[in-house]
Amino acid sequence: MSRFRRAVHGVVSSYVLLAATAVYSLASVPVALHYLDTRRFGLWIVMGTLVGYLNLIDAGMTSAAGRLLIDHKDDRNGGNYGSLIKTGWLVSILQGAIIFVIGLLLAGTFARLLAISGPLLLEFIRLVNWQCGVVGLMFATRMFSLVLNAHQRMDLANYIGVGSLLVNFAAQWVFFHFGCGVMSLALGALVGVLLGVIAQLLACTGLKLLPQAGGWGRVSWRHFSELFNYGRDVFLVAIGAQLIMTSQVFVITRTLGLEEAGVWGVGLRVFNLLNQVIWRIYDMSGAALAELMAHGELTRLRERYQTICILSFSMSAAVAVPFALCNSLFITLWTHDKIHWPVANNWLLGIWMIVWSVGHCHNGFILMTKQIGFMRYVYFGEGIVFATLSFLVARWGGLPAIIVSSIVCSILFSGAYCTFRVKKFFRLSSQEIFIDWFRPAFKLLCIFTLLAVGAGLSGKLIPSGLVRLIAFVLFSIFAGVILFFRFGIPKTFAAEILQRAPRLLIPALNHVMKPC
Repeated sequence: MSRFRRAVHGVVSSYVLLAATAVYSLASVPVALHYLDTRRFGLWIVMGTLVGYLNLIDAGMTSAAGRLLIDHKDDRNGGNYGSLIKTGWLVSILQGAIIFVIGLLLAGTFARLLAISGPLLLEFIRLVNWQCGVVGLMFATRMFSLVLNAHQRMDLANYIGVGSLLVNFAAQWVFFHFGCGVMSLALGALVGVLLGVIAQLLACTGLKLLPQAGGWGRVSWRHFSELFNYGRDVFLVAIGAQLIMTSQVFVITRTLGLEEAGVWGVGLRVFNLLNQVIWRIYDMSGAALAELMAHGELTRLRERYQTICILSFSMSAAVAVPFALCNSLFITLWTHDKIHWPVANNWLLGIWMIVWSVGHCHNGFILMTKQIGFMRYVYFGEGIVFATLSFLVARWGGLPAIIVSSIVCSILFSGAYCTFRVKKFFRLSSQEIFIDWFRPAFKLLCIFTLLAVGAGLSGKLIPSGLVRLIAFVLFSIFAGVILFFRFGIPKTFAAEILQRAPRLLIPALNHVMKPC
């Protein structure tokens, strides 16, 4: 199978996984709200964010191992490939054990720092204990998914992820039904992780992606140094990224209370899912880009990366506008009017979504080069500045002020620096990277925003909230798809799509992608 087909299959299967994730994420909230009060629901949001910070114990090793496996995968039985797997596996097991121990020893300290007390204290501690055990297990077994990714079999990893989510959700519901309360969330996750690990192991052995007997090599200090040196730089970037993406929950909990943290978690649920829709374009192409880089095919690498960036930027514009139009109405119906989310927040988040799409592509590419350089400090500095600034403005401006702080910091720090690094790597002109790469997304954004404003004003004539939401969604799908194919796809990639598309679809695609 060609790189192109593998990449396309990976992207398509990732959207299947994303659809399953969306169903799981959206369905789990009303189920949780049915069995939990709003304070315990907020406890769930805070716990999830806290445990996410424990992923920093990874210290960049996952990214390092995934990238380095691509360099060695073509010589499967030469010793280096197997040695790298064994070395990375040993590190992963140790990191998983550390996370588990931290959960056991420091859960009470975390509760005091977050001002959680009373009857919720013991529940929070137990929840953190169990969830850290689940995350520790995921760490210890993640090498299977990295092997699949290195061989561009993300499709299998994605389908296994779908099965794990279905089992997770079913198990959560069963545990809720039998009165396990907020602990149901951790127990369901444990069942889903166990199923996923078994399926990944069977996939790796069935496809013979692991070395044969005698070809494994030994745990190597050289490979550990390789992993550590690369992972060390990724680690600082990861700390900054974690602060940028998740510190809002802690700031809100500390300054505005647990209930507002729950509101924030619900308000950003669709936002986070849609970011995954946008980021999938780059993420599922990363292995193919890394292979081009490893083989020294720099001209083709530039062409492919430029196409991926333009598609990602255009996708962010095509997704941000419908999100701004629909999110508040959706939250009102989804939570049965228990949670209010102002429309202004949606438009601010839409801007942040577009800014993040730029940073995600350029950041990921720089990490792939293994020449991280000063970026390790840029992300870390941005995270510190953002966390401090959002804490200062939260009481004064509430949630909108926190979102604006995020946008400003993302543009001034990581956005500016990563764009400069990519410009330098490919020796691009300022017009190419700042104008040519953004022109399709800008056209799409301007036209779609005008249409959405008109649809929003017209929708006020529809009395039923559900009917209005359905009308907005149908409008968004129809207009978004047409505008994306008309403006958001580079001409060279459009020609490649027409060349590879089934004959029955060519007339329709040719008409939609015809230049205006």
